[in-house]
Amino acid sequence: MVGGIALALQEMGVKVSGSDDTQFPPMPAVLREAGIDVNPAWSSEHVPADTDAVITGSLVFRWNPELEAALHRGIPVWNSTAFLERYFLQASENFVITGTKGKTTTTAMLAWILERAGKSPGFLIGGQIRDTAWPMVRLQSASPMVLEGDEYRCGYGDPLPKFHRYHARHLLITNVGHDHPEVFPTPLLYRDAFLHLVCSLPREATLTINADDPTALWLGRLTPTPVQSVGFSRRADFRITGFRESSQRSSFRLRKTAFRLTVPGRMNALNAGLAAVMAGAAGVSLEEAALGLRCFPGVEGRLEKITTVGRTVIYTDEAYLPMAIAPLLQSLRKRHPGRRIVFLFEPRHTGGRNGVCQKELPGCLAAADVVLMGPPTEITVYEQPFDQRLLCRELKRAGVEAVALKDLEDLDHVTAQALRHCRDGDILLGSFSLNRTGLLSQLITVLQTALKLRGNA
Repeated sequence: MVGGIALALQEMGVKVSGSDDTQFPPMPAVLREAGIDVNPAWSSEHVPADTDAVITGSLVFRWNPELEAALHRGIPVWNSTAFLERYFLQASENFVITGTKGKTTTTAMLAWILERAGKSPGFLIGGQIRDTAWPMVRLQSASPMVLEGDEYRCGYGDPLPKFHRYHARHLLITNVGHDHPEVFPTPLLYRDAFLHLVCSLPREATLTINADDPTALWLGRLTPTPVQSVGFSRRADFRITGFRESSQRSSFRLRKTAFRLTVPGRMNALNAGLAAVMAGAAGVSLEEAALGLRCFPGVEGRLEKITTVGRTVIYTDEAYLPMAIAPLLQSLRKRHPGRRIVFLFEPRHTGGRNGVCQKELPGCLAAADVVLMGPPTEITVYEQPFDQRLLCRELKRAGVEAVALKDLEDLDHVTAQALRHCRDGDILLGSFSLNRTGLLSQLITVLQTALKLRGNA
């Protein structure tokens, strides 16, 4: 989010610079292309003498040398959420999209719908719309504003979830599972963040929820705010029917309106339905929404087709939660019936041995044929850490070829294992943490070369 704010401020004529010791793609390249200098390490010397304000991200805390320098010099410090709230969100009509998974795509879809309908929205999207020049952030004080409502903490000076500071007039909940265990140690604490948000909605607001998610339905019963539900369930106010999917597109009906999408899967159909119904609060009909979404290209990093080598197709995706992986693998099965799926996977933010990933990954990963699993990436150290080998043993009992990789940085070893288990015609899917994007790119390049050589042998 801070990178998007930097781009938006520079477009307004503000001189911007910054630092980040963990630069997640694609933002570093985007900032460089825009002429914004980003230092790869923290230092008090990186705070220019003429600095008027410092804006911090969610993971900047005390003892950060640049934060300390700003405080010492009396420079105003804002966390990024507080900055947005103060200068851009108090006078606008805010459409806030929340949920454990699907919120980035749904936010992008809603912004796309409103733009195509001539509403000229401002927006904050947590991903880049594929193959477009759209920014991730467009700041404006006018309505409407479309905001991806992150439940992560605001950052310096404010431990509340970000979405509590977005002044939602129209709220959407895609689903509620359990994420960010380093902030919400239990599913109940995570759920309560959404509970407090729903209970703070004005009576005159609107709430759009996923009718297929039990927790979202429960939350909808706890507010006097008008609720509209969307889903495949018969109990949905706006029911999705007639879903069909091919290798090129998917289609469905929402009430009497036909939708056609280039993005795959039931999950994206649900995201589209939610966005289309929410757009009604901005005066956009279902027919207008369906027309706009026909050319929606998707969001980078979501089931992205990288290349085809012979009959082998290589995809990448950012999914790591069980509730995201299950529909992802289901969509691949629909797109490529009869093909084997080889999944290169790095567990992350697992919650440890007692977390949701340890409990639920065996069931959803069993939809793959081969799982090559690296060690987990965690933010928090757990007394009982995630057990990679236990998960592999459970997968083997379910009939899945499972390999516990010792080190994802060992490119030769990872490549050798991938080639050992990958056959011509397989679907190869990679899901690594964002800070391994460079490694994943190298791996795909090596695999492409090796698979071509194998095909020519």
